[in-house]
Amino acid sequence: MKNIHIIQFVILLVLVAPLAIWLYRDARGRDYSWLFWTIMPFIALFSPIYVAILLLVFILGIYLMLRPKGLLVKCPHCKKNIHDILTMCPFCRKEAKRECLVCHEPVPWEAEQCPFCKSRALTGKNL
Repeated sequence: MKNIHIIQFVILLVLVAPLAIWLYRDARGRDYSWLFWTIMPFIALFSPIYVAILLLVFILGIYLMLRPKGLLVKCPHCKKNIHDILTMCPFCRKEAKRECLVCHEPVPWEAEQCPFCKSRALTGKNL
């Protein structure tokens, strides 16, 4: 009987750990309550296996509905995936976008001119 509980715990751990890691990376890259979403799957470790699997699917579904929508792009400094609307990387805390000095809109780091006003007056890349 004790071996069954150990086997169920290991199976749950194999399901929970990858989900928690994925939730951490995705939520951190979107700058969205990463600690909360990383801890949530571990609640399933204290449930029976059939309830835990349903709980994990429910957590994943809720996260996918609530997370900020949009693409993840590479940070120009640390190369980790970050949400495309962020101007500062949540991982390395460096500027992920430049600013147009004419219209003050955020501009992709690699851009040579502002896509909004076509100005070439952008903040420097040595931030």
